[in-house]
Amino acid sequence: MTKVISAKNSKPGVVQDAQLVSEQFFRSSGLAADFAAEARLGIYVHVPFCPHICPYCDFVKTAKFSRADVSGYFSALEKQYDSLIAEIPESLTTVTVYLGGGTPSLFPAAYYRPLVDKIRKRFVIEEFTIESNPFSNSERAFADWVDLGVNRITLGAQSLNPAVLSYLGRQHNSKQILANLNAARSAGLNQVQVDLIFGLKELVGQRNLRDEITELAGNGATGVSCYLLTIEESTAFAKESTATDDTVVNEYLTLIETCQALGFVQFETSNFSRNPPIHNRLYWYGLPYLGLGTGAHGLMPATSSTPFGTRYRVGELSQRKVPGDDHLPFASDSEMLFVINSSEEMRDREAMLQELLFTLLRTQDGIPLAWLEAVYEPARLARLWADARIRKACDAGYFQVENRHLRLSPAEKLRGDSWALLLISCLHASH
Repeated sequence: MTKVISAKNSKPGVVQDAQLVSEQFFRSSGLAADFAAEARLGIYVHVPFCPHICPYCDFVKTAKFSRADVSGYFSALEKQYDSLIAEIPESLTTVTVYLGGGTPSLFPAAYYRPLVDKIRKRFVIEEFTIESNPFSNSERAFADWVDLGVNRITLGAQSLNPAVLSYLGRQHNSKQILANLNAARSAGLNQVQVDLIFGLKELVGQRNLRDEITELAGNGATGVSCYLLTIEESTAFAKESTATDDTVVNEYLTLIETCQALGFVQFETSNFSRNPPIHNRLYWYGLPYLGLGTGAHGLMPATSSTPFGTRYRVGELSQRKVPGDDHLPFASDSEMLFVINSSEEMRDREAMLQELLFTLLRTQDGIPLAWLEAVYEPARLARLWADARIRKACDAGYFQVENRHLRLSPAEKLRGDSWALLLISCLHASH
């Protein structure tokens, strides 16, 4: 049984808005106590082009494009960077860069160099990641990425099992995945994160996740990102279904046990690695990041007039009329792909705290009690710890209060968003 912490342990007084996003509070409140990175700003670059469309993918992407579309898109990325970077404080000097998609590895490193050179003129790049597809990668590409400055890749394998790869519409095979790992290692890349998908209703009994992860690790993978298959109405998988809850939990526990045995630390619900992912942690701990390219989201740094930053998204996208329709209007109205749409509502203290309850609960350390006690009034904390649902969850071991952190049990991390909503209902109730 987990002991519930009484509200009487709450400290009087609540940290003021001006200090809430400061580096000092970031440290003193226990947020990311092991976060030794220098970067306090991320740059995410969305590249929406793909050689083919996978039936489960709901990201902004297209397989319908011309060479002129690609050239125009990369030029527009530079212009968008120029416009956004003018609003970044000079005090932010170190960043992470993440090339996502889509399939960024579809294009040679030379396509990215003008933008990367611009970033380097202004910042030190601490971590530089590119998402890559085993189908589109060449052995030479890995060396070119290293020359560009990339020091981390994510490899969209999804599985080593032929039946699973076929079901997911992937064009590569297990031999290509392992060859990619070898090429990455030969090029000097010492951080290779492999993406896997689990929770496939029809194929659960046909694969061995333990063996897959072990084989990946044995061939050079330094971590895996394991994502539960989700069914989205806008995709070709709209009428598919996922495995039962019990099956999914059993698969997830197998993932956790296997990764732990291999020395992969579970930094977040889906992220297991020997190296902490710096860029991803910026999201988890509420730090700002620039999103470039259509479909990207961003969080601008705090200012005196916007003390909690400003969220925005990029692009005015046409509605998908049928599942799997991924048309992007490059020729007809391409400037709309780069319109900055800032949130109509100013991001306030309540919104920031609620976002952090969601993301912190997914992390390795969970939510520090010191942070809770610093940002919420004693009356709110009293309501939290007195709530019958919270007490029942603690008694059942779903919530665990250890070393002054509130964490979820391993199996419950899959239901993290539901638990975060419960916390929010207690801490942000109107009465």
